[in-house]
Amino acid sequence: MVKFNFWERLFPIKRDFYKMLAVQAESSAKVVRFLCIWLNSRTEEDYRKLLSEADAADQHRFNMENNLIEAFATPFDRQDIYSLSIEMDKIVEYAKSTLMEMEAFQVAEDSVIHNMAQQLQAGTDQLAEAIRLLKDDPHKSQKQIEIIRKAQKAIADEYRAGMAAVFKSKDPMQALKCREVYHHIKDAEVYLGYTTDILHKIIVRLV
Repeated sequence: MVKFNFWERLFPIKRDFYKMLAVQAESSAKVVRFLCIWLNSRTEEDYRKLLSEADAADQHRFNMENNLIEAFATPFDRQDIYSLSIEMDKIVEYAKSTLMEMEAFQVAEDSVIHNMAQQLQAGTDQLAEAIRLLKDDPHKSQKQIEIIRKAQKAIADEYRAGMAAVFKSKDPMQALKCREVYHHIKDAEVYLGYTTDILHKIIVRLV
């Protein structure tokens, strides 16, 4: 059970930061889903859907930050709330930059990009689920952490294998383009890890 301190009882929390973070997490996961969809379709419509959802995720973050500034009390450490939101936003930024660089550099999806993106989607879906469960069942939320870590490891493994193949390429320009795309997805995985670390710290303090 989540324990509230004296100040939280004296000044009841009026803003639902659990919900705000859950909404941002779901929007962030949608961005990654749209990336996977776009990789398969390469249509202008799916390109625009990703950018639109990325804008929505930013708005959710801005809304949360404004509420955080105005709130007297928060359900857990306000710095953790802020950091969780910021690191989650970086996942969105790197998913968006993956799309934009692939389009600009005219890079086709290969097995490495496909597999990394699919694992990133799995990881962000589980992150959204973990944050959704945080308020009512932090113990169950904690169980999602291991699944996210497995997705991270799969991305890291795929990245290393992909880079090893890139370094053997006889087309330096294509190798450079692929390396840029691989690295952006890997950066999204890194920030997925940072976000998960903060979430895990919050869970440990709540249970």
